[in-house]
Amino acid sequence: MNAKKYKGIHWFFILWLLYNNAIYADINKHQKEEIDFLISYVKNSTCLFNRNGIDYKGSEAITHIKRKYDYFKDEIKTTEDFIALTATKSEISGRNYTVKCKNSEIQMLGKWLLKALNTFRGKAHLHNKHN
Repeated sequence: MNAKKYKGIHWFFILWLLYNNAIYADINKHQKEEIDFLISYVKNSTCLFNRNGIDYKGSEAITHIKRKYDYFKDEIKTTEDFIALTATKSEISGRNYTVKCKNSEIQMLGKWLLKALNTFRGKAHLHNKHN
């Protein structure tokens, strides 16, 4: 490969890396931790998640949420955006996603995740207060 062609590929790669890092730069470390917590919370849950009339285990539901996360990454600026865009309703049918946990009523998934997020933030706040 000649040096000129190599240099062009080299610059293309550098620009590609800068562009991709800029896309994800809108989500800070703290928000990434919160989103990772919510993903783990759904994935490891024993609750049933309903999307368009079909129940899914947490490990199945999280696959769809992650797909939507990848799709909406450019629009997600906050953890609340993550919830609203990936775990609230179907973009196709408009139907709300729900969650049913043992010994509890059916809840809107978005509200359920906001409650979990607030609990997580409260624990993080207490942890930071003691450090």
